Amino acid sequence: MHRSPILLVLALTFLAVSAGLIQIASGQEPLPPTRPQAPVSESQDGNRREILTAGDVAPDQPLISFIDSPTVACYIPDPSQDVCYINWYYMSVSASPNYIITMTATLNNYGVIAHYSGFFQTSMYVPYQMHGNGFQVSCGALGAGGNPLLGNAYAWIIRARDSVGFKSANYGTVYCPGFQP
Repeated sequence: MHRSPILLVLALTFLAVSAGLIQIASGQEPLPPTRPQAPVSESQDGNRREILTAGDVAPDQPLISFIDSPTVACYIPDPSQDVCYINWYYMSVSASPNYIITMTATLNNYGVIAHYSGFFQTSMYVPYQMHGNGFQVSCGALGAGGNPLLGNAYAWIIRARDSVGFKSANYGTVYCPGFQP
């Protein structure tokens, strides 16, 4: 006789909890569909830079900046040798409030020529002095890169990634002076 009130209380408690959970589950809204990654890009003078955003962030408000890499130059320090150097005045990217994790520079014939890693920093700035003379390449003969007045042409890409996986890239081409033995 003592058992039935206890069982009744337990059964009513179980029913109340179950009904509450069903109401919570039925009141939830479905998750909004995620958009695919959408590139945001800019072009100027044949050079292109872009940002890939995650699916849940509008592409017109990225959390990672475009990579700023002005004045890429290729120069020949000794005209008697077929040795040129490529360097940028600086490379810069930011991702506030996220952190910049990596930035790499790639040349078409050489692969990755520089890799920079960040550690709890919302921006990364790499001045030309960090590269010494620059990155050594072959100058090439006059016309080798398609321009009859210059030598080899090198396509370059600078890529950056932040702590939540957003990516940014900057593309371009640099022409070296022609080597004339």
